[in-house]
Amino acid sequence: MNKIKNNVAYVLKSIKKDRTLKPVVENLKGRTYIISGGSRGIGYNIAKKLALQGANVTITGKTEVAHPKLEGTIYSAEEKIVELTQRPSCMAVPCDIRNPNDIDLAVSETLDVYGRIDGVILNASALCLNSTLNQTQKEIDLMTSVNIKGSFLMGQKCLKYIQYSDHGCILTIAPPMQMLYEDDWWMNHLYYSMSKFNMSLMSKFWDKEFPNVAVNTLWPRTTIATAPVRNLLGGEEMINISRTPDIMGDAATHIIKADPAKCTGKNFIDDEVIASMDEDVEKYRVNKDIKEKELMPDFFC
Repeated sequence: MNKIKNNVAYVLKSIKKDRTLKPVVENLKGRTYIISGGSRGIGYNIAKKLALQGANVTITGKTEVAHPKLEGTIYSAEEKIVELTQRPSCMAVPCDIRNPNDIDLAVSETLDVYGRIDGVILNASALCLNSTLNQTQKEIDLMTSVNIKGSFLMGQKCLKYIQYSDHGCILTIAPPMQMLYEDDWWMNHLYYSMSKFNMSLMSKFWDKEFPNVAVNTLWPRTTIATAPVRNLLGGEEMINISRTPDIMGDAATHIIKADPAKCTGKNFIDDEVIASMDEDVEKYRVNKDIKEKELMPDFFC
């Protein structure tokens, strides 16, 4: 961990506020969103924040039975959101996005229960960080099937209905296109980066193909306190210098409430969204005793 911190530094940036984020709706009442990978972490937080804004949400994911290293299941996530909103605002549907039939089921059940699909949050992702010679075939197949094929199929099948919404949107949890030119974010995990930029490219060109749908990406500035960060990247020490998933949930909500005709085709960073809305970025630190400059920059931002 000290070696990592010695090689990187978090720098507070001056940004130009993005005024296209100005909300055009007071809430999301009556709208319906599907969230892939919604059992925990960023996906769950986005689902929760959308439901608290009045939306109906379908949480999809593979975790049906509690796992010793992973918090929650799709069903416990559903229960928490229904309890928070005090209404039948959330439905959990088992879905492995590598399986087209699972996606079809998630879409059809959402339509049966809520009658519409206004947006999809493409959050489900496989993280296997290895250099070229150390990347295994199993890892390559997993990242291809989830990050590329699965994300495309989920977006494709939802777009059939989203395109008819008056406030339709796709939000992809993927890196901004300008990071293509940052060598550091390719050198030690080439295949993972390739798979994530495929998600960025989908968003870039869906924005052109579906001009009546708002299509954007969202990516974190710092590490986020999630299971992959704890289990794969640095344990509790890393969590301590991260931000909570709430920053991604709040940023996603702001993006979705914005004017779809103006707020589209953009690559957002979470804290820039929060700052553009004149809100306090510092409240998202896991450890309130550390300073912003001591946070861990996201490995891919």
